[in-house]
Amino acid sequence: MVKLAISAESWINQLAVPDVQLEGEGVMFRYLLFDMERAGVSKTILRGVNYQSYNADLEQEIIRTTREELQGHAFFEGGGQLNVKGGASVAYNPYYQTIKLFGTSSNYGAEEDREASAKLLECAYPECEVSWFNVEPNARNSGTSESGMPPNNMEE
Repeated sequence: MVKLAISAESWINQLAVPDVQLEGEGVMFRYLLFDMERAGVSKTILRGVNYQSYNADLEQEIIRTTREELQGHAFFEGGGQLNVKGGASVAYNPYYQTIKLFGTSSNYGAEEDREASAKLLECAYPECEVSWFNVEPNARNSGTSESGMPPNNMEE
């Protein structure tokens, strides 16, 4: 039997994990930006759900479904970590083909670089014009996970 050595960077890039995933139908989404890290290699992903009927646990639902998605790819085996980098809301108008990012996550604050989130959405929705509202400096990510611990404590 021959074992092939695959670098962590190659492995994380070969995962069939899309950079952006907005779940459900609708035009208003709550999203979180995550940093997936394994063996010193990281990838940023954006995950969101429709929040037509607001749910106080919506961000926890995003984390849960993202963890389940990554577990299906054996990401956490071998020390993969999932860190929340912040989040906000997305207004998606398929008729006018526009996407607007605004606000902040109530639990995690805003991501440090809103433009990077916009670029992820531009790549995922090339037919849309993506814009965003800048975030006030005091609304930025406070660097905590859902348990109040630093974000790198979200691994299995």
